[in-house]
Amino acid sequence: MSFCLLARWRCRTKVAAQPFSVSSRNSFGYGPGTEFASGSICFGDIFITQATEFQKVWSTSDGANNGGVAFYKPVNLPRGFQSLGYLSFQNDGSFEGLVLVAMNNGNSYIPALSSPKGFTLVWSYIEGGTFSGPVYFWQPIPPDGYASLGYVVTLTADAPSLGEIACVRVDLTDVCKLNAIAWETDTPSSFKVWNLIPTEIGADSLGVPVGAFGCGTDSSSNGICVGCLKNTSFMLSGMPSREQLTSLINEYGPTIYFHPDEKYFPCSVSWFFGKSILLFSRCQNIPITVSADGSNLPQGGSDDDEYWLDLPNDGTAHEVKRGSLANATVYVHAKPMFGAAFTDIAFWLFYAFNGSATAKLEVVNLSLGKIGEHVSDWEHVTLRINNLTGKLSKVFFSQHSGGVWVNPADLEYAEGSRFVVYSSKSGHASYPKPGLVLQGDHGIGIRNDTAKSQYVLDSSQKFEFISADYLGSENAPGEPVWLQYMRKWGPKIEYDLKQEIEKAIHKAPSVLRSKLRSLIKKLPDEVFGEEGPTGPKQKSSWMGDEKV
Repeated sequence: MSFCLLARWRCRTKVAAQPFSVSSRNSFGYGPGTEFASGSICFGDIFITQATEFQKVWSTSDGANNGGVAFYKPVNLPRGFQSLGYLSFQNDGSFEGLVLVAMNNGNSYIPALSSPKGFTLVWSYIEGGTFSGPVYFWQPIPPDGYASLGYVVTLTADAPSLGEIACVRVDLTDVCKLNAIAWETDTPSSFKVWNLIPTEIGADSLGVPVGAFGCGTDSSSNGICVGCLKNTSFMLSGMPSREQLTSLINEYGPTIYFHPDEKYFPCSVSWFFGKSILLFSRCQNIPITVSADGSNLPQGGSDDDEYWLDLPNDGTAHEVKRGSLANATVYVHAKPMFGAAFTDIAFWLFYAFNGSATAKLEVVNLSLGKIGEHVSDWEHVTLRINNLTGKLSKVFFSQHSGGVWVNPADLEYAEGSRFVVYSSKSGHASYPKPGLVLQGDHGIGIRNDTAKSQYVLDSSQKFEFISADYLGSENAPGEPVWLQYMRKWGPKIEYDLKQEIEKAIHKAPSVLRSKLRSLIKKLPDEVFGEEGPTGPKQKSSWMGDEKV
């Protein structure tokens, strides 16, 4: 049995449709955009492409992961390419990422790939249990100077052929770590299968996951293949050019809906600064008015509590808090991820004000007064693009102090490939579906309400590039000066937080007060917003991975 992910991912088949030629590398060049969405990328001594067809080897619905797992072999590979490991696939249909296969570039005296010397049997099931048939898991034995990045699964006790899988030269590999358990069983002995991710993940990290799994007979990583590819020279030819980034935004830029009862809308930074926003300093008794372009803001440094912004004191603060949807701009930041095999495109929205939180206590809704309020609010969604295919891999929705990744199949679409984002009322967290999301459990928590309304923003049309450093100084967008303002975008809250909490608890029905008090104790600091928020460059996701 085999299946093809081509239709599901709409993968381009340029490499699969015709023999791959090493000499074709000369026509690509080396700058960003030259290999983006071409179907293959050169990482120095090695070429990579994406496997799109797989043959099922063995599966089970049993195990401790509620649904079982299936193991697949990459098949019908482009000429010259070799498998680096088999794939584990959840029986619930979920699969994230991609499966890479590789080929020698031929430019090096020492080949980038080599066959293993043999195989070691890691675990097997023969008979006497609940599984449908026998299975054997094999670990390749790499030659000196090479590393194995995956495993082979067979149905017989005969070791796989040496050509079944390739080992990779050590200098072209990086270290991975065991991530979520994909499957585990105690029959006939303890055995676990893990998903693998690079140890270091970020814009400057070189590790490229190949989509293989790690497995072993205990929870220890000792002896388990936990490697991935490495873009050693950090070649960026697979990254999109400035023009290709614009095309991606036009194709995938989300349509953002705001709640019909929303009071605080996004606005552009220039609109905000044009409203006599004040810059305070511990060194000065009198604040200064921020210029329209932010050019008089302190630049660089870190959030040292020496400066902060606040609303104007001329009686217009209420107007400024509301923001201006008509003047809103989506700020775009693009960066390489996973050794430049992916591109993350973050869409940042700025709000002049974050509204107060509302608690749900079973059937009672209760405003928490000033709790949750703060000046300025930065929120974002991130598109992760597969640089081999140029297609959307998944989307991150930021939600308060964390967020969630969502696969394209689980998104709602407004038109074509442009998906929908729902911004929660007052708090502006991002969600893929409308309705109520409760921060809590058992009917008690903080409300996050989303719905469609006449308030909508098309990010594919109203965007501004603010950063894409990988493009180089000649092609990268010029960063606005306000992006280098590293201090707080709002003041530290001055009200008595304990008093506000007691006010909220006193408003609740007496039978629910203890539950509300317990809820408030569990809330993250971000909800209270005592400290003013910082700008996009101060967020860990600016150069790192998203926090889930």
